[in-house]
Amino acid sequence: MKKIGGLLALVLLLTLSAGCAGGRGETVSVQSVAMICGVGSAMQADRFAGVIEAKGETKIRRDADKTVAEIRVRAGDTVSKDQVLFVYDKEQLEIDLEKAQLELEQLKNALASAQSQIAQLEKDRAAASADEKLAYSLEIQETNAEVTETKYNISVKEKEIERLKNAVSGLEVKSPVTGQVQSVNENAGADEYGYGDTEQPFIVISETGAYRVKGYVNELNRSVIAEGLAVLIRSRVDDAVLRGTVTKVDLDAPQKSGGEGGYYAAESDDDTQTSNKYPFYVDIEKTGDFILGQHVFIEPDYGQQEETDGLRLPSCFVADADSAAYVWAQNAAGRLEKRTVELGEYDEQTDSYTVTDGISPEDYIAFPDESLHEGMNCSPYDASDEGAFYGEDGAYQQIDGGEALEDGVMFDGASVEKDGSGADAGNGIVFNDAAENFVGGDAED
Repeated sequence: MKKIGGLLALVLLLTLSAGCAGGRGETVSVQSVAMICGVGSAMQADRFAGVIEAKGETKIRRDADKTVAEIRVRAGDTVSKDQVLFVYDKEQLEIDLEKAQLELEQLKNALASAQSQIAQLEKDRAAASADEKLAYSLEIQETNAEVTETKYNISVKEKEIERLKNAVSGLEVKSPVTGQVQSVNENAGADEYGYGDTEQPFIVISETGAYRVKGYVNELNRSVIAEGLAVLIRSRVDDAVLRGTVTKVDLDAPQKSGGEGGYYAAESDDDTQTSNKYPFYVDIEKTGDFILGQHVFIEPDYGQQEETDGLRLPSCFVADADSAAYVWAQNAAGRLEKRTVELGEYDEQTDSYTVTDGISPEDYIAFPDESLHEGMNCSPYDASDEGAFYGEDGAYQQIDGGEALEDGVMFDGASVEKDGSGADAGNGIVFNDAAENFVGGDAED
């Protein structure tokens, strides 16, 4: 990806250089070293918006048949495994247990009575005439059916009593994990009419140490993110950075992105006027100074975060790297000069050299070619003024002067919404506030 970005930047530089040479004479376009080495768009990794969330959640449900007497935690509390979360009402459970025991005793008495009745009927049938025996037999069958049903009810009631006994001895509900309480829903288990709602958890706990980052990738740039990809997680407020690995790209859960922050400014019911975004997930080993719910940036890890003793400059900007390495740089007078540089290690993955001496991030350099010579006028070009950024929904937005354009969003290879001036931005060109104020290209009527 970095090689491709570098080549695209080179094509742009050569194009600008050719245009300037044709109209202004001995002039060459030079580019910011800081931008080339990672600050600007030429070597900037694709960046996506994300948020740190709990990797796993534990949902505790309450027994709708019990009354909660005491809740011992609240949202935001940190809990440890086996810590008591809430306690059921013991008085009500004891009443229910006594009631169940009484009902069991009644069932046993009914069983004994039915069995005695059967014994008496059998004696009476033995002494009855032949015409009366059939009636006795039918009555005995009916009573036997009652005995069978009563025995079943007794077994059910005995299990209920056992459950109530366990409930009375286990009134405290404990946390099965260590984590942070996300929510406590005191009305869970019952709706406004008092009926139970088993779908709503009573307490939700996010497990400590089990965090991940959730981001979104747009359908037009989803090829950038793949499972197993190493990524960097950057804070939006400081220089904090974490490393992680993409574990899943959920292409089965597309979400529409359009309108504000999307590819088209105008709202439309036409599905062809919107693009899909897909969630992806990044596992992180630790959170460091990051906190749950913090919004972050996600970008592929191409080694741009590795510390070096110098600048990491793409090899295509270095001439005679194997002998007397030098670059074409702008001097203090704004003229081109051949400047010797000292090179460190070569990184094959990023196709770059570590430059330990000769240039600084504040310098401007040109792409080397045979037409260059010392003394040429330098025309600084800094693509950081026209950088690229993936928005909150994963959409690729054009940036002008560090601020996202409100009237247009970059769309590669197709016209985008008019900018209010009556002019379209054609073929990936984005206008700002007026037709004559645009980034590259010519306005289309």
